[in-house]
Amino acid sequence: MIDKLFRRCVSVYKRRHYYFSKLFGARVPPHALSFFPHGLTVSKAGDTGVAVVDGFCTAAEAQAVIDLARVSLEPSMVLQNGKFVQAKGRESDTALVFGPENPDPALLPFACRAAALTGVPYTHLEAVYVTRYKEGGHYNEHVDYGDHYSVDRLYTVLLYLNDMPAAQGGATAFPQLNIQVQPRLGRAVSWTNLNPDRSPHRETSHAAMPVKAGGEKWTIQFWFHPHKMFDAIDFPPPQTATGKPLDATAVLPDGVTYFERQQG
Repeated sequence: MIDKLFRRCVSVYKRRHYYFSKLFGARVPPHALSFFPHGLTVSKAGDTGVAVVDGFCTAAEAQAVIDLARVSLEPSMVLQNGKFVQAKGRESDTALVFGPENPDPALLPFACRAAALTGVPYTHLEAVYVTRYKEGGHYNEHVDYGDHYSVDRLYTVLLYLNDMPAAQGGATAFPQLNIQVQPRLGRAVSWTNLNPDRSPHRETSHAAMPVKAGGEKWTIQFWFHPHKMFDAIDFPPPQTATGKPLDATAVLPDGVTYFERQQG
């Protein structure tokens, strides 16, 4: 009898989260796939460890973020001796667009997409900034990690918000990996900065190459930490919309076809 009662108590304890969610509602993260645009592709740059994601956002989304950031741009800073200061090695302007003090719902899809790519919750994001590089703008070779709390970064996802022909410069170069990536609207570049044990990936040191005459470069940096940076933002978690039967005229991925139900 006592053994049976014990097993019953254990069973109820194990199901406590189920009962709590029934009573108070389950707190679930947003469904990441509902945020991804059509046509997103992921390619690896050889064995460099750098991944290139095309179709991360649409042109309309990118322009909306640029318009949002343009009105609050300030000179970019770098961390030196535990303090953020202006330095000659980085010539650009930045604007805060998303974070615990600025939970703009328009940026939540971007944050969730980046989180889905890294496998780390968006709550582990550092405050998100948009960066603009004008003619001559650049950032000397550097790494995205350090011993300070503010730069304890596992992963970087760098998103380009506009196209830049090679003639205008502005590529992201990885000198130790012998590659560089040219900005393209909706293209994101992702790499690992630190392993979970905090051992660094020094080979991912990178530089923003100078923007040449007539050019302007817009990016967003998503830096993910191994620990939570802020609590989940209280947005209604958007789930996938109710599915609608396929129209035979729809454009479909390779291998997906229209199903015509047999009559009779």
